[in-house]
Amino acid sequence: MENNFSVFVGFDGFIDHISVAVDRRFGPGNRFQKIEKIQQFAERITNASGKSTNIELFPVERRIGGNGPILAQTLAFYGVDITLLGALGRPIDPIFHDLSPKIHPISIGQPGITHAIEFEDGKLLLGITHALDGITPQNIAEPIQKNAKNIFACDIFCLTNWTMIIHMNEILDFFWEKLEINRQKIAFFDLADPEKRSPEDILSLVQRLGRYAQKCFTILGLNLKEAEQIAKLMQFRLPRNGSTEALREFCAFIRDRTSADEVLIHDAARCAAANNAKTAFVEGFFVEHPKTNTGAGDHFNAGYLLAKLQKKSLQDCLLQAHKISGHFVATGNCLNL
Repeated sequence: MENNFSVFVGFDGFIDHISVAVDRRFGPGNRFQKIEKIQQFAERITNASGKSTNIELFPVERRIGGNGPILAQTLAFYGVDITLLGALGRPIDPIFHDLSPKIHPISIGQPGITHAIEFEDGKLLLGITHALDGITPQNIAEPIQKNAKNIFACDIFCLTNWTMIIHMNEILDFFWEKLEINRQKIAFFDLADPEKRSPEDILSLVQRLGRYAQKCFTILGLNLKEAEQIAKLMQFRLPRNGSTEALREFCAFIRDRTSADEVLIHDAARCAAANNAKTAFVEGFFVEHPKTNTGAGDHFNAGYLLAKLQKKSLQDCLLQAHKISGHFVATGNCLNL
């Protein structure tokens, strides 16, 4: 698929080590039964309290990781030109040599490491992130200046992994100063599970969304857990019946309180979005036996943003995002549109 779209993606980068947890072993190699559910894994750990336990991790794959690189790689598969500014290694780690030729990579430091343990109903991401502490406004200033023509001509600016980049609020301020007012351009924000960040930090990000909306059309992408974390700070609770109307209302509430132009919320089986004109909801495509879970959210975001570039309706944006994400979870590959 070829097109004339261009996207800027920053600022993280990881090497993902994908594993499954062994429940019962019957012989060498892959002769084992895996722990299928996160609850089973949690019980194994809880039962070890005050004692000790041994849980074997069986390696499945080592691959490109990080919200930025996975999002970039997925969009590039669909023909989008990408400028990727991230922690890709110095020199660039060989694993990132597999990035699409549609991607122009610019490295600003060493990548983090994620040990992802995958289950039938989700994943645990154990991150080693101290390498990302060096991602600061000072360290990105020169590469941004050198590549300003490509970066600021892009249709979408993807500002990813706010949680793990500790200086991200200052980076957002720095980047905002460089932007010209153009409401045709999109600024997309991905938090990456802010549970470990303080309420003050999260609320300061919310304030910045309002500032970005003065210059760009802003989209905040959240999985359901992230949405619940933000809403908790704002004294809003999603009804547990999980109805279509409840999720639409949840989206609209967060959009209003964050001053973002558009908010999307997704989990494994449904998604919703809201802007100032309408709300939308899609249900389906739940994958009972996933091939992989790590990167599902980034594929969802890529599908949504591609649809935004294609000027699709809010409903069709969600539908395309859910199709691309579901296909990736089921097969480990991108969906041919």
